[in-house]
Amino acid sequence: MTTPVTISCDPCISWRRKAIAELERSLGHSVQLWTKDRNQGWLTDDQTQSGESSDNCVTDEHLVGLMNSTVESGIATVIEQSEGTFQIVIPLGSRLVGTTVVRSESPGLLLGLADLGSRYFRQQAEISQLREENDFFLKQVSDDFEELTFLRAMAERLGLGDSTHTIEQLVSRSLPELGKSSHAEELYFVSNVDGSLEITAKWHCAALDAENNDETSVLHIVSDFRQASTQQAIIKNAFDSTEQGQDFPGVRDFVIVGVGDEKQPIGWFLAVNRITEDPDTPGIPEWRLNQHEFGTSEASLLSTAAAMIASHANNLALFQERELLLVNVVRTLVSAVEAKDQYTCGHSERVALYAKRLAQQVDYSEEACELLYLTGLLHDIGKIAINDAILNKPDRLSDSEFAEIQRHPEEGWKILQGLTQLEYVLPGVLHHHERMDGKGYPDGLTDTEIPLDGRILAVADAYDAMTSDRAYRTGMPHEKAMEILRGGAGTQWDAEAIEAFLQIEADILRIRDRYTPRLQPNRKPTSPEHRTE
Repeated sequence: MTTPVTISCDPCISWRRKAIAELERSLGHSVQLWTKDRNQGWLTDDQTQSGESSDNCVTDEHLVGLMNSTVESGIATVIEQSEGTFQIVIPLGSRLVGTTVVRSESPGLLLGLADLGSRYFRQQAEISQLREENDFFLKQVSDDFEELTFLRAMAERLGLGDSTHTIEQLVSRSLPELGKSSHAEELYFVSNVDGSLEITAKWHCAALDAENNDETSVLHIVSDFRQASTQQAIIKNAFDSTEQGQDFPGVRDFVIVGVGDEKQPIGWFLAVNRITEDPDTPGIPEWRLNQHEFGTSEASLLSTAAAMIASHANNLALFQERELLLVNVVRTLVSAVEAKDQYTCGHSERVALYAKRLAQQVDYSEEACELLYLTGLLHDIGKIAINDAILNKPDRLSDSEFAEIQRHPEEGWKILQGLTQLEYVLPGVLHHHERMDGKGYPDGLTDTEIPLDGRILAVADAYDAMTSDRAYRTGMPHEKAMEILRGGAGTQWDAEAIEAFLQIEADILRIRDRYTPRLQPNRKPTSPEHRTE
């Protein structure tokens, strides 16, 4: 994870100490280091490390001149101060020199040693810089690989056939990795809720002590840049130094990217304050200065994530449209049955509601409950193939007529088995009249041979059949129906399903009492002026 980095005045302090120690060993004397500050003055190494100002720069003009000329020439300077005593000025970099005073009888040898020391120091500096660059670029490659891994994982979650992830779930799961990869202190997802802005997900870098920004500032930034950011990513570095930025304390810089259609965006990603080194800290090489601000890398990553989420939103809309169409087709089929059988009117939907609530009680997933609801709506679809006179007979059925009625699960299977998108309803449609003791129909299955959907629907169907009015009898009281269900547990119905049904008795009563049949609209006659020849 990216964390704030603090760089010392000299990032190469370890190798530099070794190089100076080697130089001092060769000369036999200690070496004083001097650094040229931004105001062109010279400070001792101790002063530089302590952060002293240029007011404390060396004032010896002769020494200053020697250090300046030595740095410019890149060649060590040896000046005789008195007989046998020499001052050596050694260039160690563009803004760094070393000085010492040595007694010697051979100034030429001193100069040679100083030049060798200078070259050795520069070589070590170059080696250190190359190592640092290698380490940095290795980290950059590692970060890029993590970004690719994140995007690949995100793409895998968004398989075209996967409608299980909502936009909110996807954003919440993606935000931590996206925040780390974009090197932000904070990352927000601001949703467009009917034209209003609402923060629905946020991430905060754990390495920081506390969040820097309140939600009001975040919403104001999005409000100010919402229109422009839907067309392209907006990057604002050094935002706090602008007049507009004064209204947003704590916001140094940010990237904002719109998600979705330009006219009706889903929301926005807002990355606030890049985690970075202080660009004003001495010792940071120029090739790393671009790392202190947001750039195209972070904007591209956020834009790619935004495009993937927008694509998923479009897929979800298509899935929802498809599901709505499927439900409407189901309701049309149910209406066709209800047009034949007055008793069936409302029965299928009540059974579907009871079965859905019972499925929730036995720990069906939310999606599985919805699928069982649709199965409940269709469980009697096979009655379309049954003779109308039998369906609407006001008296009890004869054995042959009951045998005809018993055909409806098989007929329902025949009607639906060719519809791939509805194949999940087949077990419930075919087996909702099976019994645990094997005396049911159409296949005489027993116990767990009966699909669970069929066992649940059998309980819901039996309860509604007993408590609903028929052409030849009125519905029995709720208490009587529950007594019969208890008595048939383990023989006619699944005992665990009956136990769960008893546990939700209050909910079942509530569903029954509040149920209102769907009314089919009556068509108005076409007015004369709209008739065609």
